Amino acid sequence: MERQTARIICITLLIGLGLGVLGVAAQASQEVPAPLRLLLVDGTKTFASTARVGALAGAVRSTGAFDFEVRFTDAIGPHDDPLACEADLPETPYDVIVLIPRGLDDGNAESIWVVTGTLPWTSPGQWQALAAITEMIDQVFAGLARAVDPSEDLWPASAASLYQTQGWLR
Repeated sequence: MERQTARIICITLLIGLGLGVLGVAAQASQEVPAPLRLLLVDGTKTFASTARVGALAGAVRSTGAFDFEVRFTDAIGPHDDPLACEADLPETPYDVIVLIPRGLDDGNAESIWVVTGTLPWTSPGQWQALAAITEMIDQVFAGLARAVDPSEDLWPASAASLYQTQGWLR
């Protein structure tokens, strides 16, 4: 009887170990999503806002979830198109464009536009990265502005359509 109990325990352990190895192998074989391409467009003019944009860029970089670049512009009021005068289109369109307007410190602007395309993303990691950038914006610019995306306002939805047509956005 003891021998049979020992066999059952041994077989149970082997099955458990086998299932564990299969689970780890399946998890390891899942593809890690490529970083999202992000463009930060900085139209701020004050030292305080520029420092906040720097803090946002540092937070974005620390996540490792984004391949990003920053462009500076003079033509970016709360509803301006900051990429209208840009001649250098990216070789590969961006997944997300964040438009940070001037006027945050004096209250003339209260939204930071998070412009996304049609979002054909299937990876939970990519959705988490998008949620993370929105949260980072809300934290860095707390009390001054909040992140607004195409699901909340028509302006970033219109910008998304324009930028997809021009080749800025996927």
